[in-house]
Amino acid sequence: MDYFLNQEPIASWLSQIDAIKVTGSNGKGSVCHMVAAILKEAGWRVGLYTSPHLFHFQERIRVDGIDISDHDLQIVGQWVLNTIEEYQQCYPNDQCGAFEAFTAMALHHFATCQVDALVTEAGIGGRFDSTRMIPGRTTAITSLDLEHTEILGSTLELIAHDKADLCPSGGTLVVGKIDSEVLRKLEVYCALRKVHLLSISNCCTFSKPRYLDSQLVFDMQYRDLNLEDLHLKLLGTHQVNNAVVAIVLAEDWLRLKQPHLSNVELESIVRSALADVSVLGRLQKVWEQPEIYVDVGHSPDAMKQLVASVQQLWPSEPVLLVTGVSYNKDIQNILARLALIPHRAICTRAWHRGSQVQTVADCLASLRPELPIDTAATIEQAVVMAKDLAIRYQMKVLVAGGLFLCAEFIRALQGEDPRVIQFL
Repeated sequence: MDYFLNQEPIASWLSQIDAIKVTGSNGKGSVCHMVAAILKEAGWRVGLYTSPHLFHFQERIRVDGIDISDHDLQIVGQWVLNTIEEYQQCYPNDQCGAFEAFTAMALHHFATCQVDALVTEAGIGGRFDSTRMIPGRTTAITSLDLEHTEILGSTLELIAHDKADLCPSGGTLVVGKIDSEVLRKLEVYCALRKVHLLSISNCCTFSKPRYLDSQLVFDMQYRDLNLEDLHLKLLGTHQVNNAVVAIVLAEDWLRLKQPHLSNVELESIVRSALADVSVLGRLQKVWEQPEIYVDVGHSPDAMKQLVASVQQLWPSEPVLLVTGVSYNKDIQNILARLALIPHRAICTRAWHRGSQVQTVADCLASLRPELPIDTAATIEQAVVMAKDLAIRYQMKVLVAGGLFLCAEFIRALQGEDPRVIQFL
């Protein structure tokens, strides 16, 4: 990664950049989008680098909310291939990882566009992540879950320490709501590394969300900011945690860069920015009649948050769950949480990495023996079945269980071939 960062046009541009870097088990993509929106509203030209993508690779690299063009993607793609070839001529025994190459491509595009603010989402963890080498004193851990334990560690404490290493010595680390004992130990670890830790549980007060006209509304107070009736297009109780982390991150960064920014101006910026943020696949409504929502969460904790959100959003409305889980995920624990939602379910599989349909159906049946369960051999059949059952029984449809499932369902819903999506 160091070799990429020392190439032009990246090197000279990057020397002037103070990036905001975000890691966490869940929510980091939403936080990145919110922070980028706030900085753009404040007048900055913002580069946003996130992963994974839902439909197109271009979604990962954005400037002021606009995806990189096909033409520009070809340019940075050829540049990174040439640079890797040069590197391997010098170091033939070394290898370049895919995420390193993607990160370098994004930075090349941002340097060419001369963005003056940068928001990046870590791939896995923090300690060995490619984004760690990007200069930036303001970082965040959005949430913690037992994920990638073979790389990050077998406990939440070890995972927290790995992710915290994304923040350099002397920097500020904003931490979302996490276990209090893990937080206590993380505070000690950060003190040893001379990292200033801001826990939203200790430095902010914020209300439970309420819903008004299909928007999430909540109140928040942080330092001299008193933000009442903040509106989000993003749905789900967990988005309050994400929004608070994003606001604290942006406030910390903007106070350094624009010290004369008044509280009134900052409040106006935050309100305007957050009201327009949308993120693909995050409890997103994708169809009107019947109402169909998708959520790309794929960890047990993400499913737990989704269940809480659905129960608050639709406390008395029947829900038809369309589900399938990738074969390399924790099927039992994911379905154990999703099983709390539906009045009826359809089990299916994504073309990409989908578990056998009957395996998913049997697992769900063991968790909810009384639940009516239908099976669809393909995602295309699941779309037809879901629309028919939802209209017949006046139900809302929720598609959940994994990113591949949701992306393919949306494509099939739009009448396109879900098998052509290229996941990386």
